[in-house]
Amino acid sequence: MKQELSPHQAAEEIILYLKKLADPQFAQQSQRFFKEPVSLLGIPSAELRRQAKQFFQEIKNFWTLNQVLEFSRHLFSSPYVEVRALAILVLSHNAHFFEKHHLAEFKSWLANNYFDNWALVDLFCPNIISPLLDKNPEIASELLQWTTSTNLWVRRSAAVSFIRPVRTSRFLAEAYQVAKRLFSDKEDLIQKAVGWLLREAGKTDMRRLEKFLLRHGPLIPRTTL
Repeated sequence: MKQELSPHQAAEEIILYLKKLADPQFAQQSQRFFKEPVSLLGIPSAELRRQAKQFFQEIKNFWTLNQVLEFSRHLFSSPYVEVRALAILVLSHNAHFFEKHHLAEFKSWLANNYFDNWALVDLFCPNIISPLLDKNPEIASELLQWTTSTNLWVRRSAAVSFIRPVRTSRFLAEAYQVAKRLFSDKEDLIQKAVGWLLREAGKTDMRRLEKFLLRHGPLIPRTTL
């Protein structure tokens, strides 16, 4: 039973188990979604979600939030995308327990490149940071400051964290501020994230998006458009 193991022991056990599920052929096929080489085991996302849910069911009545965080931190040291993704998914089952003081640690994970590709960032932000934003709207101002970070993944998170809320017409003003602040960013992964954010914002208020695009058109990168 997982609850009888320490977070470190449980992490080591689950890493070994995930390696047994590895499919090198699927890993090779998945590499095409990344511009830079990444370390992949080749495990489908549906299987990762199943494993994360099963693990959470085993420890939810026994582990504290600090133990879950300790478990996840250990997994974040793995080079494999799927191992780190599973850590994020386990954390997502505990997202309602996080408080705004946790945001500083979340930013440190990004700044330390624990999530060093778009897939992990795009899994982490909607599942962890967006629920925290819903719970603590005042952190929106801090997320806006992330746009000035020297770290690519922190800047991408500034945009992606607002995508889920704008789908329900929340934080639209902040989302447009994020977009404006990132227009000058030369990284294509940032330009794509801004385009994604604006597209989702437009789905809830197309007229507002049209006015925004007309007002700032010359400043908007082609990739974003």
